[in-house]
Amino acid sequence: MVAGAFLLVMAGFGAIYSYAAFAEQIAADFGTDLVGVSFIYALSGASCFFVSAVSGPLADRVGPRLPATAGTALVGLGLLVAAAAGSLAEIYAGYGLLIGIGTGFAYVPAMAAVQRCFSAHRGLASGIAASGIGVGTALVPPAAQAFLAVVDWRATFAIFGIAALLVGAVGAMLLEPAGRRGPRRGRAARAADESPFTWRRRAFAATWVGTLLISMPATLPQAMLAGTARDLGLPRDEALGLLGLIGLGSIAGRFVIAAVSDSIGRRRTFLGCCAGMAGSLGLWAAAEGAATLQAFALIFGALQGGFVALLPAFGADSFGVRAAGRVLGLLYTSRGVALLLAPPALAAAAGVAGHAAPVLAAAILGGLGTLLVARAGRPSVPEAENAEGPGGCPPGPSHRVAGARPAEPW
Repeated sequence: MVAGAFLLVMAGFGAIYSYAAFAEQIAADFGTDLVGVSFIYALSGASCFFVSAVSGPLADRVGPRLPATAGTALVGLGLLVAAAAGSLAEIYAGYGLLIGIGTGFAYVPAMAAVQRCFSAHRGLASGIAASGIGVGTALVPPAAQAFLAVVDWRATFAIFGIAALLVGAVGAMLLEPAGRRGPRRGRAARAADESPFTWRRRAFAATWVGTLLISMPATLPQAMLAGTARDLGLPRDEALGLLGLIGLGSIAGRFVIAAVSDSIGRRRTFLGCCAGMAGSLGLWAAAEGAATLQAFALIFGALQGGFVALLPAFGADSFGVRAAGRVLGLLYTSRGVALLLAPPALAAAAGVAGHAAPVLAAAILGGLGTLLVARAGRPSVPEAENAEGPGGCPPGPSHRVAGARPAEPW
C-alpha cells in the first residue's frame, strides 16, 4: 500500500516539478517569456489539487486503484501530448492540464488509503508515501538535464511519458482493492474515525483557508527559485541543482519529521513545519549568492517535506477516515488555488520589484495561515488513542464499526 502510493506520487509530481528543467527551452521555441511559461507549472499543480475534489470522493466509493490507474494513464498521455505540441496552448493542455489532472486522480486516493491503513503510526506511513514527491523532485530534474544534453525536450518528454506510465501502473496495482476491512482500534479512535464529516463546519472552513495561505510559500521555490539563482548569476546547472537540494531535504523531512511526529504529536509537528517553512523564505529573500540559496533549499525542503507528509494525517486525525478521500480532496483544493495564483503573481512582481519583497509577502501569508490553522481547534480524540490492531485497510464510508457512537471531530 505505502509502496504503491510512493510510486504514484513520484511519477506524477516528478513530472510536475521537472518544469524548471524545460522552461527556458520551451520559452525559446515558442517565443514567449518565463512568466508565460510559468503558467504551465501553475496549471498542472492547480488542476492536480482541484480535481482532488472529485477523485477523493470517488475513491471513497470504488477504492483507490481505479482512479489511480486512470490518473497514471493521463500523466503519461500528457507528456506524450506535450512532446508533439505545435503551440504553447498544446503545452498547456498536455504538460499543464493532463499531467495535473492525472496526478490528482492518483495522489489523493493513494494518500487517503494510507490514512485508513494506519493510526498510531499514521505520520510515518504518510511520510514514507509522500517521500515519493521528494524522490521525484530530486531525481527527475537532473535526469531531464542529462537527457537534454543528448536529445531535445520533445524526445525527453516522450521518454518520461513512457516511464511515468510504467511506474504509475505498478504503483496503482499495489493499492488496496475495494472491500478490505480495516485495523481494529480503540473505542475513542473508532468514534472519531467513523464520525460523519460535514464540510460546512467552521473548523474545516478555517483549516481550508489556513492551508491556502500556508500553500502560498509552499508552492513557490520549485517554480521560481531557479529563476532567482539565474538572476544572481548562477550557471544553469547550478540553478537547477537547487531543485535537487529541495528534493533531498524533503526526503529527509518526510522520513525524519513524519516519524518523530508520531511520538511528539502530529498536530504540533505539522504546525511547526508550517511556521518554519514560511519563516525560511527569509533566507531566499536575503540571498545574494549560491551558499545562501543552497542552505535555503535544504531547510525549506525538509520543512516542506514535513508539511506535505503530515497534511493528510492532520486531516485524518482532525476529521476522521470514514470519508478520508472527501476530506483530503476538498482540503487540497486550497492548495490548487495557491498554485494557480502564487507562481504567476511572484513572477510578475519579481519582474518589477525584484524577488525579495514578493517572497517576504508570501512568507507573511504563510505565517497568517499557520495561526489560522492553529486556532481552528484540536481533534477530540488524542493521537495516542489511535492504537492499531490486526487487519487490512477499510474501503471508506461502507466500513462501519458496530457500537461506535459518532463524535464531533473538533
